[in-house]
Amino acid sequence: MELAFEKDELLHALQMVQGVASGRNTLPILSNVLIRAQDGNIELAATDLEVGIKVKVAGTITEEGTTTVSAKKLVDIVKELPDKTINMVTTENHRVELTCGDGVYKIIGLSDEDFPELPSAEGDGATIDGETLCSIIHKTEFAASREEFRYYLNGLYFNLLEDRTEVVGTDAIRHLALAHCDSFKTSEDADGFIVPLKAVKEIERTFADSPNVKILLLKNQILFADDNATLTTRLVEGDYPPYQSIIPESSEGRVVVPKEAFLRATRRVALLSDPKNFTVCLDIDTEQIRISAQAPELGEAHETIAVESGTGGVRIGLDARVLADILAHIEAESLILEFSGEVSPVLVKPVGDDGHICIIMPMRIETSLQSES
Repeated sequence: MELAFEKDELLHALQMVQGVASGRNTLPILSNVLIRAQDGNIELAATDLEVGIKVKVAGTITEEGTTTVSAKKLVDIVKELPDKTINMVTTENHRVELTCGDGVYKIIGLSDEDFPELPSAEGDGATIDGETLCSIIHKTEFAASREEFRYYLNGLYFNLLEDRTEVVGTDAIRHLALAHCDSFKTSEDADGFIVPLKAVKEIERTFADSPNVKILLLKNQILFADDNATLTTRLVEGDYPPYQSIIPESSEGRVVVPKEAFLRATRRVALLSDPKNFTVCLDIDTEQIRISAQAPELGEAHETIAVESGTGGVRIGLDARVLADILAHIEAESLILEFSGEVSPVLVKPVGDDGHICIIMPMRIETSLQSES
């Protein structure tokens, strides 16, 4: 195999696949990137047996062929090379030789015979534009559980309804995030699927600028593809909890607040919250929100922000980390808080966007915070 690349083209493609290549797997081949020059195209591929990715890269083919080489080592070398043409040649014993300017780098590779075959984007599927796909992921993935024992929550649930597709992330304890878009039924038989978090992050990186992304549901796998890249992942097995029952149907109070002011004040006050639970107390009325926190060994803090409009009031305790995470993923200048009492969940949603809601569960307010005024 003999190929030539511009540095930026090769580095960009390598960085897209490097995140999938496993550095801790017992199979050395899974730490490698597959380089295949065939039928006039050059393709890079990586997999950890759960997630797989194939990316096309522009280059000149002098001699076709296939090999594999350490993904990390190849990225590290290419990153440091000067902005000149990079020549790649395979020699005996699966070695890959890179030449760039006056530099020559010889890397030990492995045969491609043991590299897993990845699915191709053949067959009918649904389509969605990349901006929409990445937007609904960004609005929800932060709420998915990272705890391994509840594996069915370690991903995003795509609920394929007739009139829309709902994407949900939750840890089933502290918070939930839901975003929806136009319906993209992948098949008549599928009602929904759970995409694991590792794949979710790779989808965001790979398809952010894609005008159209094809979605194809396979047996216990799902495939996302555009003209340049194909990403496949095993689906998370298990039944997603009935998240609709968590969403309040009505509320007793409602305030509209500027997002940035609320987020910054929450982060500042949280610096003096109890590190055991990070609780902040919100005193909400029709004119303002008073945010306060106290920790015996640290001190106390409070700030007040004005509300833009409001009805009703409540005093409620919330996890400052969860609240700040929700606010950071609201894509609007102002947001709505809806509440019904100190033990009822709080609904947070952006003004002007009915396609995104977040739920945060209340926490017990310490006596010292309750007595403040």
